[in-house]
Amino acid sequence: MAYYDFDFPSIFRLFGYGAEEDLPRVSSAGLNIYETKDELVVEAPVPGVKKDEITVEVAHGMLKIDAVHRETEEEKKEKAVVYRAQRMHEFHYSTTLPKEVEEKQARAKMEDGVLKVRIPLRAGAKERKSTIPVEGE
Repeated sequence: MAYYDFDFPSIFRLFGYGAEEDLPRVSSAGLNIYETKDELVVEAPVPGVKKDEITVEVAHGMLKIDAVHRETEEEKKEKAVVYRAQRMHEFHYSTTLPKEVEEKQARAKMEDGVLKVRIPLRAGAKERKSTIPVEGE
């Protein structure tokens, strides 16, 4: 099995990573967040990841999604790789939820490579924001 990689010097290789793209990232970029009359809905793209490879946590007004798919030895044996841009599929999302929610009633469903998390709004939910006065010159 051949794996082609461009040989540009990189500090990341000193720490065991092949390139910057291999570093795990946490982001809210790529998330779609919208509100219906009674719930928040968060859509996270996780292509190539199976539902049992996903962890979803809702706590303290935060939503965290970790999704990691690594090829099994059996999957590796089924094909001869000529070029591989990704060694694994890995997605990490984290975002502050904009309103108070019922965290323990959250539910998630995978469909067509998109994880959809539905979290009921708390009765009388308020926006999570504070305006802070700026002091000084």
